[in-house]
This record gives sequence, structure tokens and C-alpha cells, in this order.
Amino acid sequence: MPLTQLPPRLKALDAAFLNFETKEMPLHIGGVCVFEGTIPFERFVATIESKLDLIPRYREKVMRPFLNIGHPQWQYDPDFDIRRHIFHVKLDPPGSEEQLRELTGRIFTPLLDRNKPLWETYVVDGLAGDRSAMICKVHHCIVDGVAGIGLLNVIMDPSPEERPLPRRKPYRPPKLPDETTLFLEAFADSLAQIPQRFTDVKDALAGYGSLLLNDPLAALGFSRVMDMMPELVSPLEHLPFNRPCSGERRVFWTEFPFAEAHAIKTAYGCTINDVVLTVVSGAVAKYTEMHGQTVKNRFFRPMVPVNVRPAEDAAGAFGNLISLLPVTLPLGIRNPIARMQHIHKETEAMKGARMAQLVRTGLGWLGLLPPPVQAMLAGNLGWLNTPIPIFHMVCTNVPGPPQPLYACGQRMVACYPHVPTGMDVGISVAIESYAGKLYFALTTDAKAAPDGGRMIDFLESSFRELRKAAGVPESQPRVAGKRVPRKAKPKAKAAAIEPVAPAHAALRKAKPKAKPKAKARKPAKAPVAAESVAAKSAAVEPVAAARASTPAKPEVLVPAPLAEEHIVERAEEEALEDATLMQEEEELEPVY
Repeated sequence: MPLTQLPPRLKALDAAFLNFETKEMPLHIGGVCVFEGTIPFERFVATIESKLDLIPRYREKVMRPFLNIGHPQWQYDPDFDIRRHIFHVKLDPPGSEEQLRELTGRIFTPLLDRNKPLWETYVVDGLAGDRSAMICKVHHCIVDGVAGIGLLNVIMDPSPEERPLPRRKPYRPPKLPDETTLFLEAFADSLAQIPQRFTDVKDALAGYGSLLLNDPLAALGFSRVMDMMPELVSPLEHLPFNRPCSGERRVFWTEFPFAEAHAIKTAYGCTINDVVLTVVSGAVAKYTEMHGQTVKNRFFRPMVPVNVRPAEDAAGAFGNLISLLPVTLPLGIRNPIARMQHIHKETEAMKGARMAQLVRTGLGWLGLLPPPVQAMLAGNLGWLNTPIPIFHMVCTNVPGPPQPLYACGQRMVACYPHVPTGMDVGISVAIESYAGKLYFALTTDAKAAPDGGRMIDFLESSFRELRKAAGVPESQPRVAGKRVPRKAKPKAKAAAIEPVAPAHAALRKAKPKAKPKAKARKPAKAPVAAESVAAKSAAVEPVAAARASTPAKPEVLVPAPLAEEHIVERAEEEALEDATLMQEEEELEPVY
């Protein structure tokens, strides 16, 4: 499906990602995809080239007007050559995962060249176990997390069948405008947009006020957020990784079975995002204590992007359509269940109060500044270096494809996302679901967090503690950080938990009856088409609001006991369904 194309001129938020970028804070996103077998390089290049009409931004470069009188424009690059964007790399033996991570860090360190379209892809051969990899790098001004998943779906194939490539169309870009034309068009656009920007902000504020007056659930949510305000606005202290960054990137990753996260969230009536934040905050607490600092009465504030795409853009349009959820999480709660319930209470109140909508309206006020002022402020980031940090870490969770994807017939077996970090934020974390797994990937700065890789150990121990406290048995044992094949099961059960995508359709036919009700659980739903994700997310709001209106739960709930052999088996059967359902919940987007 082609991605929706934005107008030629960048919007304020897209331009901000260009303006804020520095050597110490590269603002590209991307990921590392691992494949079974070897990707044939020439075939891969030809395949991507055949799809460029579906990805127009891949042949466009950014052009700034004189004095930044307006936001930059996208213009087709007359010198576009796909060989300047796709590169072939081979790892030396033994081709370990550590070598792949080191290569990825080196690739993610430099800025993208602004004299050509802002993307690069590296095909990596020589990975141990007869595997290969693809390292993708695309500027944040082109896509956010949700749009990035849409882009991945265009680049990849839904099946291993290789089809004949369409006949290549001639590329005839229009002539680039001269400097005078760029300046005059940008100046005219800036003047014309001033009234519309004021109108948009005014309408957004009026709409939010009307929502609070006419929607009792939204008003209740807002009231609960006000009750939390002392915690939300309490002064923050720098955490050990909040130090000036150098720009040198290192990456680390791990993964967990989605079925286990599903079982945890089902048992306690939470969301996958609540589980993710519980695991991350637990890891941050451990990292802080490793550095000899106390976590008592200290808070952790991650920057949590939220997807705010309307229904018509659900498939992932170009550009950034995000807001932020201003969560502030206590580090001193030791009990992982109590910590998850605290997080759930806070996020549910914010969803009910439509805080993402309110924050987006606030960001709209910044868009009222003239483009030259926006560029000037972004180019001088010293005003953001305050004794009290604004946030500690970027934490983004994006629902990825629930079904396996392929490149030139080779199956993608892992997908580790990448999110930027910089200024005084030495560690950021991106989470993506794909084909029954949750992939956690850290981006760390070599100077600000030289021991940032220890966070992987803490993420894994934090997840184990939460799983154990929730009474969920381990479904896929891990030894020394490596995947271990699960134990063989009787054939009758094996068919129910075979590869997620094919099994899912069979499960639906084999299970005409409704599933037994579980605590705070939604009824089973059909798979959600990409085009309807955002539309259906609105239907989830009443459920969240209804939860918010129920009496307060005890600090730690103990769910009704389930037979151990049923917990993970049932969750594994529904892993694909819940990976899709995850998109209906209000994600901690990003796309990044």
C-alpha cells in the first residue's frame, strides 16, 4: 500500500527535527532486521528501486529558503542514485551478534548527508548461523514510529514468494527551483499560514474545553490528573545517564515472548504499555542503584510519544503525527505488581483526561513562532540545558507487524528498533512487537552512559521479576542471552502454538465459541486492518474511562489462580490477536 504523501513543505514538527539536530544529537530513526539465510544484494537493490514510486520521500531532498524565512521544502533530487543509499557490508568471522551491534553503532553515529535524500540501508552478510541483516536509517523529519512501520511494510514482502519485478519507469525529476523562487514561495506560505495557525490553536483549546464540559468521563480523568499534579510537577534530579552526550552511538537489545507480556496484562487488567513501562522503570531503578544512588522518593520521567493519527492516516502517513504523555513514575516501589498498578492508574487517568490532546495543543503554540525564530531557537540548544531535567529518557513502544515479513524470500526473524538520544539524555529505549515477540532496543551514548549495556541485564531481570510476581511461567527459556528452543509438547497442543501468522487463522476457525471471561478483559476481536486501527482506538476510550470510574483497587491484586500449563498456552494461542489488539490501545508511540 502506498504511503500517503505530505505536501511539499515540511510542517512545524517535521522541521523541528531538522532544526534541533546536531552532531551530538543525530535525529534519525531506524532499526536492525535479522533474516534467515542471505539476502541477494543485487536483487534487493532492484526490489527497492521498483518500489520507489510508493516512497516518494526516498527520492526527495530538503531545501532551505534563505534566512529560514519559511519551513524547508521537499524537492526531487536530480542526481538521485540508489547506489548512494543502499550499501553492502560483510562481517568478518565469526559474525557474532556483538559484531553486528558494533557495526550498527558506527552506522547510527554520523548525521545523514543533507545534500541527498535522507535515508540509508545497509545489507549485512556473514552473520553466524547462515543469517543476514538489514540496518535501516531514515531521518525523523520523514517518518515517526507508526509511519516507520508503514514504511517497513512497503519495503518488505508479506510472503516468501518472489514475484517478477515490474518494468522500471524512467526517473525524470523536475528542475530544482532557484534561490529567489525558494525564498519568495516560503515567505508567501509563511504569511498565508499565520491566520490558520492561530485558528487551529484556538479551535483545539475550545475543543478541549468543550470536552471537559460535556464528557463526564473526561472531566473525571482531568480531576484525577490534577490530584496527581504534585507528583507530575515535582522537581527531578539527574539520573546517572543524564550527562552531556558526545554523539557516539552504541546499541544493545534483548527480546521477550509477547505471550508472557499478554498473560501479565490480562491477569491484572492493564495494557501492554503498562507492562513495558513497569519493566523499564524497574531497570532504571536498578541502574541508578548500581551507581550508588538511592531511589527513595525519586521519580523517573520518560518522554513517551503517543500516536495521534486520525482514522484516515492509520496506515502510517509520512511525517510526524505525535504528542507526548507526561508520565512521572516513582522509582522506589519495589513490588513490581504495585509498580505496574501505580503506572496503570496514572496512564488511565491521562487517557481519560485526553492529556495527549492537551499537550499537542501546547506544542501548537510553539508553531505560532515565525519559522526563522523556530530555527534560531533550535540551533542554540543551550537554553534547554537546565539544572532540573525536563525528562530523563525517551521511551517509545510501537506495535509492529504481527505476521512475518520477508526480503527477497528470506524470513525476518527479529526486528530491533532505533530511537535517537542526545543533549543530556544518555540512554533511550525503543520497543516494537513483531510476530509474537517484544523487542527492546537501547540507544546509548558512549560518553554519557559508557556502561549503558548493563541496562539490558536490568531489563531482563525486571521482566523476570514482574512475570514471577504475576504467576506467569516462562514460556521460552533463555540461556546466556541466547534463544533456546522450547521443550517439545504433545502434537495436539503444538498445532495451537505453531508460527503465529498461519496458526492465527486456523485458531479462529477452530474456536467458534467465546473465550472464558478473565478479569478486566475485552472480548476477542477480529484482526484489525491497518486502515482501521486509529478509528477503532476511539472505541477503546469508553472502556478505559469505565475502568477509571470503578472503585480504587487494593495496592496489590492477586488474580484468581490458573493452572500453570494453561496460562502461557492460552496466551501463546492469542499472541497474534493481542499483537493486533495492541494497536487499538493508546500506544506509547514512535514511531520512533
